Amino acid sequence: MEAIVIHAPQEIGWQAIPLPPMTPTSARVVTKLTSISAGTERMTLEGRLPGLPQLRYPLIPGYENVGEVVEVGADVDPAQLQVGDRVFLPGTVRYEGFFSVFGGQVSESVSDATRPIKLPAGVSDETALLLALGATARHGVRDLVAAGSRPSVLILGQGIVGQMAARMLTSMGAEVAIADTIPFRVGLGEADRFIVVNQESDIPSDTYDIVVEATGQVACFDTAARALKKRGHIRSLGFYEAIRFAFGPAFIKEIKLDIAGEWDAEDIAFTLQFLADHDATLRQLVTHQLPARDPQRAYDVALRDPECLKIALTW
Repeated sequence: MEAIVIHAPQEIGWQAIPLPPMTPTSARVVTKLTSISAGTERMTLEGRLPGLPQLRYPLIPGYENVGEVVEVGADVDPAQLQVGDRVFLPGTVRYEGFFSVFGGQVSESVSDATRPIKLPAGVSDETALLLALGATARHGVRDLVAAGSRPSVLILGQGIVGQMAARMLTSMGAEVAIADTIPFRVGLGEADRFIVVNQESDIPSDTYDIVVEATGQVACFDTAARALKKRGHIRSLGFYEAIRFAFGPAFIKEIKLDIAGEWDAEDIAFTLQFLADHDATLRQLVTHQLPARDPQRAYDVALRDPECLKIALTW
């Protein structure tokens, strides 16, 4: 098998490595497409991933892998998984000689048969790349709109998590505004109001019941607090090394701040159906496609091109 490998901070390459052996309970998946999660993989490439203080190299990055099952172990129930199934892999498994984290940027993989997530027929391979971040968005917004209510929600950041959060909150009945500094991303969004941010005053003060912070930029917590009404609610959907904000304005407004964590099985089930229901429009969020075999170029585009919202790497 072949893999993208981060050998050390800022050192990325392409390498052949042994395929792990099959067991009676494992499945072998040949990769069709992978993607690059800009927030997580940027931090991994830079050697500063929060939550993994013992981050070590070399490692295989990535947790967005779409492929096809080509072999299953003798003990795998065909009702669970069988040859020919299209699947999503949120990372893969441990590889000898590599730090045990992520592992999705590979040409094929062997993992426990419980790990692949079967894809419904209505979800294209490209749209399936959005599953993990879509489920992250779902986990972060699923409790924000009470039945019969219509809260005003501002979503800061229109990366994939912000894009998916806006669409999901709209479907839940919220009045949604989206904001980003990149006009292209705002233009791809779906909402009631669209804000291209050139300066902080572009975002109105004291206006929103809820602000969803999805930029991954710590400075935006002050922006979020300023945008809230009295006793408003900030929901963090980004990933940060630390969170800092001015306490005074937050104190005066008595804001609520909480953090959404990792998705669960319910989020995956909901998001799979959401992807199937909106496949044609969501597919346009995959804005670039490049060969995985040139990882330096692929990561440069994914992490530096402001108009690269989501990249599909072909294997």
